Amino acid sequence: MIAMGIANAKEEDLTKLKVRFVSWGGIGHPKRIRTAAKMGIDTHRLPLNPWSDEQGRYEFRLADTYLPALKEAGITTVVHIFSHGVPKWFWQKHPDAMPRNAKGETDDTYGSVWHPQIREQVRRGIVALLDYLGERDLLRLVDGIEVGVAFEGQLSYMWHHFWAYDPYALTAYRFFLRGRYGDIAHLNAAWGTRYRTFSDIYPPIRWAETPECRDFLDFYRQSLLDAAEEWSEAVAAKFSPKIWLWLSHFIEPDQRPYAARYPTFYLRRLKELKRADVAIISVVPGWQTKEEVAELKGLGITVIGEWEIVPKAEGQQRQARLAWDLGCDGFFVGVLENLIDETGALTEVGKVTDEVISRWRSGQRP
Repeated sequence: MIAMGIANAKEEDLTKLKVRFVSWGGIGHPKRIRTAAKMGIDTHRLPLNPWSDEQGRYEFRLADTYLPALKEAGITTVVHIFSHGVPKWFWQKHPDAMPRNAKGETDDTYGSVWHPQIREQVRRGIVALLDYLGERDLLRLVDGIEVGVAFEGQLSYMWHHFWAYDPYALTAYRFFLRGRYGDIAHLNAAWGTRYRTFSDIYPPIRWAETPECRDFLDFYRQSLLDAAEEWSEAVAAKFSPKIWLWLSHFIEPDQRPYAARYPTFYLRRLKELKRADVAIISVVPGWQTKEEVAELKGLGITVIGEWEIVPKAEGQQRQARLAWDLGCDGFFVGVLENLIDETGALTEVGKVTDEVISRWRSGQRP
C-alpha cells in the first residue's frame, strides 16, 4: 500500500520511457488499449477530474479499470489532472471566480487562477486523487502526471482580451506593482503616468510595447506559473512521477500577450524545479517556429506536436507532417475512440495513424 508518505516512481530510468505517439481520453473499452499498443502508441493521458460534487464526493473510478489495462499493454500512462471543467455548484457559490475581461465579460470554462477557492479546490482534489490511487495500490501503475492549469488545461488564458479584471486578479496585480515599484511615484516615472494610488490602476485593455504592458505581462505570465508550481507541489508532496507533462501551446505572435502563451518561459522554470519532461505544443501553421521548438528541446524537454483531438484521416497525416517538419519528437494522435472501435478494429483514421507511426518510427517523413 502507498497511502502514506511519498510514493517514488523514479526507480526506472526516465530514458527508458519513450514518449512519442500520445493519445488522450477515457478510452471507452479496454480492447482499444491492446490495439493501440500494437500500433505503436506508446503513451496515454488518462483524464481524471479533481473537482468534487457539492457533497465533496469525487469520481475517480476510471482509474480502476484503465490503469491496470494500460500497464499490462506496456503503454506509458500519464494521469491528466485537469483544473478546468468547473462544476455548476461552484459557480453558484463563487461567481466572482470566473475570469473577467475589461468589458465585464466572463468565461465559465475555467477558473480565475487568482481566486483562493479555485486554488484550494484543485489542490484538495489532487490530494484526494493521489490518496485514492494510493489506497488501491494504483499509484505504482502511474508513470507521469499532467496538471492542467487554466484555459483548456493549458498554461494559457483565453485569447483576444486580457482576462485579469475579476476582483482577485485586480488585487493581485496591484500587489505585484507595489512589490515592483514600492511607491506610486516610481511607477509613474517608469510609465509616464499620473496615477494617485495603486488602487487606481487596471490592467491594459490592449497590448502595446509600453512599460505598463510589459509589467502587466510579467504579472500575467507569473500568475499561471504560480498556479502550476502550487498544484505540482501538491503532487510532489505525495508522489514522485517519472514524467511531468505539460500542455503548453504557442499561438500567433499578436495573440501571445493576451493568452500568455510562452512555453519556454514556463518550462524553463518548471525544468529547474525538476517538474518538466514532456511538453505538448501546437503545430498550427504560423503559431510557432522550428527555432522555438529547438529551444524547448534544448532545455531537455521532449516535444510532442498537437493540432486536433478528433482528426479525420487527412488531418491526422497533416498534423503528423507538421510536427515532423517542426522537429518535434512525436505527435498527438488524439482520442482512441476515433482510431479504434470497441472490438479493437482500426477505423479509417486508425489505419492512417498506424501507417504514419510506422513511417515515423522508421525515420521517414509521414
